[in-house]
Amino acid sequence: MNEKESLDLKIEKVVRASVQSGKSTKELIEDVISNTPLNIFFNRISSNPHHKRLLFLHRFDLFGIEDEMQLPYFHLCSPPIGEKELSTQAESTALQYVVSSEIEVVGNGKIILQTMFGIDENKWNIFSEDFKDVVAYFAIQFIRNNPNIKRLINAEKFDYQIMKEILKDYKDTIDFDAFGKEIESAFETDQGEIDPVIKSKIERLIIQIISGIMKNIEGVIESARKMMPNYILPLHLSSSLWLRNLLSRSGLSFQEYLNVLDELYRNRLIENKSTIFWCENCSLENPSYSEHHGRIAPSKISRNNCLNCDQPLSYASIFSLDRTLREAIFSKDGLLPVYLGWLLKKEGIAFEVGKYSKKYENDFVIKKSTLVECKMFKSKKDLVAIRSEMDGSFTQIKKHIEQLDSEGIEIKQAYLLWNRNDNAKELQKKLRSTYEKLFKKYKLKIICPDEIEETIEEMK
Repeated sequence: MNEKESLDLKIEKVVRASVQSGKSTKELIEDVISNTPLNIFFNRISSNPHHKRLLFLHRFDLFGIEDEMQLPYFHLCSPPIGEKELSTQAESTALQYVVSSEIEVVGNGKIILQTMFGIDENKWNIFSEDFKDVVAYFAIQFIRNNPNIKRLINAEKFDYQIMKEILKDYKDTIDFDAFGKEIESAFETDQGEIDPVIKSKIERLIIQIISGIMKNIEGVIESARKMMPNYILPLHLSSSLWLRNLLSRSGLSFQEYLNVLDELYRNRLIENKSTIFWCENCSLENPSYSEHHGRIAPSKISRNNCLNCDQPLSYASIFSLDRTLREAIFSKDGLLPVYLGWLLKKEGIAFEVGKYSKKYENDFVIKKSTLVECKMFKSKKDLVAIRSEMDGSFTQIKKHIEQLDSEGIEIKQAYLLWNRNDNAKELQKKLRSTYEKLFKKYKLKIICPDEIEETIEEMK
């Protein structure tokens, strides 16, 4: 990283890099082949266009909202009713109420501790002062027991270099065991150098804590819940918006999307991380919800009714992905080339993936004479942007063929495999004169996801 870059920019780069899988397409193809559930599912992809329309989306279309990457979960919630405008707000007021009531149980730290240990306001002041005294005493003792730290504190000049010269690797320059030895000596053998006042304060703190817990076990349990609320719950607030965006980008209906999730579930390629149920009628007056843990088929989630009013419950679910499937989707080139490589392997067609010439990396060189370049583009683009993508891809293919030709590799056929659901013939016509040699000599074609299997048959 460039040291002159701002911290914000460095953090952004780290986040983006961490989202992308570090595995190559070649490695992922082998991972899929050795993964029985994924092999079964990939066979289903071949015959189901809905699977392709969902999983061949760009990862930002799959897991992003307004171009911001979200957690890599598939969301499912009560189906949208009618054609409502997209909104950054969750549609369910009841769900917002449920989530806010859950998160707001987190109280002030002081109040939680007072409740947990049964300490009233008068005793709290004594408890707090005792605690501060003990912390301050041992902090000072730590410094006094470590001459190297005292030396650094008293030095006129101090910086990192000076600190490291004195403390080195800390192994023999700081005594980290001083506290443990001193406390053990003071309480187990009634010896040691702990000040008797501090010792009595420690004893008083310990007795007060244990006594408070034993007398107030219900408060301890309730306080523990307040300290660690259900932080996954707020993720459901974006489920409705996430689902609407995804259905719009993929062109799938709610039922078609649900069918794909069911297929993934049957092959154990998704796992329920959180499913909640709430009643739109009852939760506005008295926020309540139930949560399901464990396996549950996506299509069966909507079968529950409210125990109070017997109306169908609203629901929201979050599903995580199988590790190999997730890595393929988040790889540099996405799931599409992984699927192509898997098909080629299945059909026994010789190919090289990620083949390097002296200047470029070529996505696929098949049977030593066919070049395939794979592109995963975001879905919502206008014609100008799509033409620019196509133009850039054709230029890249042209350069790759020229380089391979200069190295004695004769390419006879070239393909652009992209994740769009049409091959934009009108745009191709407008670029044909610019890339006439590509179209005539190398028979350049654009392959859409639904045409992959047919193209593979032609390559045999």
